[in-house]
Amino acid sequence: MAEAKANTRGRDRITEYHQQFAAAIIKQIEAGTAPWQRPWKPGEHLLPRNPFTGNRYTGGNSLGLALEGAQRGFADHRWATYRQIKEAGGHVRKGERGAQILYFQNQKLLAKKDDQGRQMVDSDGRTVYERPDKPRLLVRVYTVFNAEQAEGLDLPPRDAPAPEWQRHQAAEAVIETSNVPIKHAPGNRAYYSSRADQIVLPERRQFPSAEHYYATALHELSHASGHKSRMDREAFHNAVKYPTGGFGSAPYAREELRAEIAAMMTGERIGIGHHPQDGHCGNSAAYVESWIKALKDDPREIYRAAAEATRISDFLVKPARERIQEIGRDKPSSPDAAEMRVPALTHPSPARQQLAMTPRR
Repeated sequence: MAEAKANTRGRDRITEYHQQFAAAIIKQIEAGTAPWQRPWKPGEHLLPRNPFTGNRYTGGNSLGLALEGAQRGFADHRWATYRQIKEAGGHVRKGERGAQILYFQNQKLLAKKDDQGRQMVDSDGRTVYERPDKPRLLVRVYTVFNAEQAEGLDLPPRDAPAPEWQRHQAAEAVIETSNVPIKHAPGNRAYYSSRADQIVLPERRQFPSAEHYYATALHELSHASGHKSRMDREAFHNAVKYPTGGFGSAPYAREELRAEIAAMMTGERIGIGHHPQDGHCGNSAAYVESWIKALKDDPREIYRAAAEATRISDFLVKPARERIQEIGRDKPSSPDAAEMRVPALTHPSPARQQLAMTPRR
């Protein structure tokens, strides 16, 4: 009975977490300030990391802490538990309010029970455990604090932005190792064609900067990850097969949400920042309305979208990781050599700076 009540309390707490998270995201979407709707400068740290483990927070935790940090004006993107901060010799200032995250763990061993449901013990009185055929997923709510809420910590300074040529080379590595064909054509259309398995982008010179070009390419690569020959993603297939052609539909909006969050995550990981496309999924009223409806219908949708976006980003970055590391170790012999590494991009006329992204077809 006690165990059942504890499980119920745990489920209620997790449900409450999802509802609060969705409500906070909805407010941000309505204001146009959700993390993936805002531009982030190259080298600017948005997505959270743990300063003691070195690991980055992923999925909904990543998005949630980024949102929390932006709302509360934290310039530091490092978060840790009260215990981790204390063990590192610091302390959380009195009165500080932490942020909640979810922790998932597979329970591989369970206490064995007899036919009457009583916990079994061995001859020495120790609990007997068994390994279930299907490990149960345990979900717990933890509280973490931003580094700016703590004192007495001797943390290393945050990494400085990589030089421009290095960031651009990292982006090129991600594009090349994706093995998705990219066709450049004059005009203002950028989309991924699932039928041709090809990305179409405007010519490079039409973009206001290299970062805008790469951000657009990463968005379309995120869509391309759903192809059956790659991640074979359900959200992608649902958007493509929708009877009306997908664009503007709820399934398409959900796929756009995943693609834009994934592009944001990948852009930060390789240092190029994030540049949501004007008139496209970042600011489109149709997408905003669809996202809000989806979150109101199911508060867990944003967590699922962020989790899948993390997997998409990992899928894009992993094949290029070795090349990115080599780029980080490489140093150009002269400024001219550095310039030769970066694809030429000229600033377009103001009329060309507004690129209306069209749907894939």
